[in-house]
Amino acid sequence: MTVSTPIAPTTPPARLLPFLVGVGGGLLGILPWLVGGARLPLQNLWTVATMPDAMPIVLLPVNQYFAILLFSLVLLGGVFAGIAIRILSQRRTVAVWAAGLGVLAVHVIATLQSFVVVAGGLSLSYDVRALVYLGGMLGGAVAAALLAQLGFWMTSRPSAAIAALGIALAAVPFGQWVARWFLAFTGDAFPPVFLPSLTTWIPAIVVGVALAWCGIRPAWRIAVWIVSLLTLALLPSLFGAIQYGLGSRILGGNLVEMTAASVQIFPMLLAEDGFLPVLVALVIGIVGTVVRMLVPTRQETDAGQQPAAAEESPYVSGR
Repeated sequence: MTVSTPIAPTTPPARLLPFLVGVGGGLLGILPWLVGGARLPLQNLWTVATMPDAMPIVLLPVNQYFAILLFSLVLLGGVFAGIAIRILSQRRTVAVWAAGLGVLAVHVIATLQSFVVVAGGLSLSYDVRALVYLGGMLGGAVAAALLAQLGFWMTSRPSAAIAALGIALAAVPFGQWVARWFLAFTGDAFPPVFLPSLTTWIPAIVVGVALAWCGIRPAWRIAVWIVSLLTLALLPSLFGAIQYGLGSRILGGNLVEMTAASVQIFPMLLAEDGFLPVLVALVIGIVGTVVRMLVPTRQETDAGQQPAAAEESPYVSGR
């Protein structure tokens, strides 16, 4: 008589742990802002004259002068969570969507809290400029949250090429994130003199390491190298041009003139920044790729030793 063994039902992937990982990634993204005090920057259209130390607490730096910082803090929340989920998924089955939901929850709460506070201090009822300002900053925050979801999706993928591209695309915002940690302790009024160098070379190193991890096999991964290096070359100048347009008080909030000013200054910033960081990233990527091709990985070594070990052992486990 044959007794059939019941098949255990497949255990669904845990959802709480990846959700918490997503929440942790989202919080890690905005952490340097929170550590620095999270005081709302002074607002040009604030209805009541207020000292900087008396401004309310907000989870996001809502201010046209901090637009690039806000974008970087939000974007990196998704990237950090994606990297963590990618590492975690190599050891156990996880519900990736739950982690993305955790990141989104942090960003929704942070955006609602911050913009409700800002809206309460602006004269929205009779000042059109305040309404345009709030709507523009809110649109930027929403766009950053959506790109954070894209960054999470890319960095959480099993494909090393897609994950490496996601990391490379976030390298320049990562430089801003690192710089914010120093400003959290020194304040914006007295930034360290080495911060410009830090925001220049950290992205170059990150991109170089990501390219070395990506490799060049199969050949289509060369496209990852091209996109990553182009992003490293263009994004710092693009950030600078956008910040110039948004932060120019002379333009008085004229969107057309602000856009024109950003377009005009972009080539000058591009020529000023130079392409030395791109060259450094390329060298790091090439050297790292060559080293990886010459030095066998641990998995390859184990795979090569396993048959020999099986032949030497007189016993074969049946378990």
